[in-house]
Amino acid sequence: MRGLQRLVQATRNRQSTHALRRSRLRNPEQQAFIGMGEPEMNLACRWFSVRHLAVGIAISFAVLFCTANADAQASRVGATLEGTVTDSSGAAIPSSKITVRNALTSQSRRVATDEQGFFRAEQLTIGTYEVEAERTGFAPSRHTGVVLSLGQTVHLDIVLSPASTSEKVTVSAQPLAIDTSQTSVISSVDRERIEELPVRTRNSLDFVLLAPGVSGSPAASAVSGSTPLTGSGFTFGGLRPRSNNVSIDGLDNNDEYTGSSRTELSPEIVQEFQVVNNGLSAESGGASGGSINVITRSGTNMVHGDAFIFAQDSAFNAHDPFETETGKPSFRRFRAGSSLGGPIVKDRTFYYVAFEQEHNRGQIGSDIDPTITSSINSFLASGAFPGLATRQINAACSPIARAETEAAGKLEHQLTKNTALMFRYAFTNNKESGDAFNTGGLIDASARGSSFTSDNHLSGSLTAVLGSEAVSDFRFQVATRHAVLRTNELFGPEIDITGLVIFGRPYSGNSTRRENHYQASYTYSRTRGKHLWKVGGTVNRIRLRADAPDGFEGVYLFGSLGDFLAANPNQFRQAFGSSSVDFPVTSFGGFVQDHWSLARQLTVDLGMRYDFERLPAGFNQDTNNVSPRIGLAWSPSPKWVFRAGYGVFFDRFVLSNLTRAIEKNGLRAFEQVADGNAATNLFVTAKGGPLVGPASGIAPSILQPNPHIATPYSQQVSSGAEYLLAKNLTLRTDYLIVRGLKLPRTLDVNLLPPVILTLANSSSLGISNPTPQQIGREVFSRGRLDTQFADIYQLQDSAESTYNGTSLTLSRRMNKELEFSASYTLSKTSDDASDYDEQPQNPFNLRAENAVSRQHQQQRFVFNALWDLPIGDEEDKGEKSKEHAGWLTQTFSHIEIAPILTLESGRPVDPLTGLDSNQSHAFPLSARPLGLGRNSLNAPALATMDLRVLKYLPFRGVRRLDLVAESFNLFNSANVSQINPVFGSGLSPIAGFRQSIAGTGARQVQFSLDFEF
Repeated sequence: MRGLQRLVQATRNRQSTHALRRSRLRNPEQQAFIGMGEPEMNLACRWFSVRHLAVGIAISFAVLFCTANADAQASRVGATLEGTVTDSSGAAIPSSKITVRNALTSQSRRVATDEQGFFRAEQLTIGTYEVEAERTGFAPSRHTGVVLSLGQTVHLDIVLSPASTSEKVTVSAQPLAIDTSQTSVISSVDRERIEELPVRTRNSLDFVLLAPGVSGSPAASAVSGSTPLTGSGFTFGGLRPRSNNVSIDGLDNNDEYTGSSRTELSPEIVQEFQVVNNGLSAESGGASGGSINVITRSGTNMVHGDAFIFAQDSAFNAHDPFETETGKPSFRRFRAGSSLGGPIVKDRTFYYVAFEQEHNRGQIGSDIDPTITSSINSFLASGAFPGLATRQINAACSPIARAETEAAGKLEHQLTKNTALMFRYAFTNNKESGDAFNTGGLIDASARGSSFTSDNHLSGSLTAVLGSEAVSDFRFQVATRHAVLRTNELFGPEIDITGLVIFGRPYSGNSTRRENHYQASYTYSRTRGKHLWKVGGTVNRIRLRADAPDGFEGVYLFGSLGDFLAANPNQFRQAFGSSSVDFPVTSFGGFVQDHWSLARQLTVDLGMRYDFERLPAGFNQDTNNVSPRIGLAWSPSPKWVFRAGYGVFFDRFVLSNLTRAIEKNGLRAFEQVADGNAATNLFVTAKGGPLVGPASGIAPSILQPNPHIATPYSQQVSSGAEYLLAKNLTLRTDYLIVRGLKLPRTLDVNLLPPVILTLANSSSLGISNPTPQQIGREVFSRGRLDTQFADIYQLQDSAESTYNGTSLTLSRRMNKELEFSASYTLSKTSDDASDYDEQPQNPFNLRAENAVSRQHQQQRFVFNALWDLPIGDEEDKGEKSKEHAGWLTQTFSHIEIAPILTLESGRPVDPLTGLDSNQSHAFPLSARPLGLGRNSLNAPALATMDLRVLKYLPFRGVRRLDLVAESFNLFNSANVSQINPVFGSGLSPIAGFRQSIAGTGARQVQFSLDFEF
């Protein structure tokens, strides 16, 4: 208790300056979004210090000289070409010289065939290649137009003719569209689709949702206390959106605090990315879910670039049916940028740079009932409770704005014939005002949030080809992220009138943090006959400095509008103490992998991986994280491939979850919770405001980790088949089972077993006036196991999830100006906690929490295509004169159409009473209406059509001007993203229960110009 007393005294000293701080921050210039008004945040170099650079370079050269040479996971950064060389009779030709040459950079790799005529060239840069085979006594053979995609193994069979037959044989033929040696469930998005498909946000990671078996993140919870921190935006195998790994050029690009991604790259510098639903290679680590591997563009021997501008105005947009205003909120958006790439020294040194910037301003509508708004504003205007910082809630539109800058540059240099060096720098500066988070339908503008994020990222690699059998590649990165979240109302308290409106400063959403990342990665690859061996490791150190004062301005929870007008809250909570934390986390990983081509028809991947994450003091150090991996690919004929595999995948800890336990451990900070009459007395005493110090007579509530907490992980089993319907058309089916184990959740371990509430025992349980939803319910008494504390919220690893899903995918590779992909997924996901802050209704009956997950999406269909209309082709080929082309041909020639159609089932929603009906003190709230189970509601299905229409005007050479029109939600479907989950405290639901309160957005139209040269 001494620590508690010191906290109380420190809090009182801090509160003495509370009023002065308020008066200063009430200055209108400082009331504006903090990111817009802090000039030092606009200087990228402030956060990317010379010290960070020095540390990164020191780590890089230390690893370099200690290990001789290295790799960063070939399947994540390149492609493999393999095949056989035979004569016309089918006999193998050993010792043939194979030259693999990049058609755009002229860089080449030389290998030789073994005794069986087999050759392999691994970790090749993705792109188009020429392959030449030579052997004394045979005519040389050259294959052109061989396209290698990220993570792909292309098999090329070469037949040599006797030297007397021909001096040289040239074949222009692309390999089959089926990878018979791939054991994992992988989808790739190539450069053409990145350029041409419609994307509202210009975030290339949105293309992840085109892959089968992937779903977007569920909508944020509409109840008080839920974290505003978003994850990656997508879920694999029913696992949490925070459980994925995003890498750029083979190095991690994860926000370790939230589980989202970090540096956002301009699509102009993204060459291709790979979506790994089930990656069986032991190279993949650090995530229990999926992996997204992004490869950036490289310069070539030809100077190439573009300049573009996007424009959007609300005059062309439709009205959102979920907004209560009669008119459309204003909105105007501009995004401009350019890219340039080419050689510095031909065939040796190349560069590529990209830059773009966005500015938008507009309004966001309110979904709050205007009559409720009027009643609340009348109460606030009375001045009866001057402690309420928010003096008016907004029934009309509120302003929003965004300013974003993305810049990246890449430099590559061929040090020697077999050694290549690469450096890449990326910078992102993003400011969002008014709608960065807390944008749910019942949240007032005062409780909505703004954000500022600045990312700096420097990475490099040194790749060496060691003879014809080994490749070594070393990679490093030094990166820093500075992120600030601010709510529009800076002072408390939060007022939650359950099921109707939330206003004031919310429990979460005012934080400042900085992550420093230092990573070094090494892999050595060697081919031995039919075996491709890889061994490697990675070290990733993150330093987090964060200040997240969640709950420090207080939260009042009201059961109805009448309770608010009567100043009668149901519950109050507030945190006291220090909210700053500073700690490091270091991850280690190592693996060994064998890619074994037993025969032309059978490939086996065998691997073992070890991961360890060193956590701060006070947390269990889980060291037994060994992951076996096995994958099989059997191809009984060139048109068929059957796949199967099993793997264990260990995850990372989300640092925001660890921060809660470090911060509110009872020594640094704690919370106090008051119920019923006690909450009412505090509201009246504080005149509606937060407390200036801890209240007497209320025991503190703390958070702590389970002393045996273990690393979360998943077990994944996959099987599937792929059939080559035609040369460029494939049909694939996959079945995936995923078990998520040791998943984080929060549990109050200080409660006594609950009892059934009756009118007879309600007083003894501390409930003077029970609601209808409390009678007959299991309710917790005021008694506690440890009487020093009211609640001990423990971070546990007891949650689990199960996913069963099958997908069917029809894909056509680009041929005759048409490319498309259509995928359908049928799945079921169940769990007993869907995020780390979710608490059970009854901690003594966790089995009752098992239900469909918030990640569950039963059905999902996605279709996307690129189609160049076949009008004017004869004129382009010179078969007809362009001068004599008719007006119809001139008008409709050079038009490309790119649609994305998405059909999705609705997501489960957890019904809640909106109050702490069982007195568990769970926050976020967890009490459900009598007779309704967890996640037993469903939001409506969604249907969205996005369309991009492009007409290009060709000029001399490769120059052209693109005229583009895009429409998002073309048919203006009323897609519901959020329904009201609050039932209320009565036996009958409140009027808004299960009603739609937010949507995905009305139809938007965007125009752009793009000049390519």
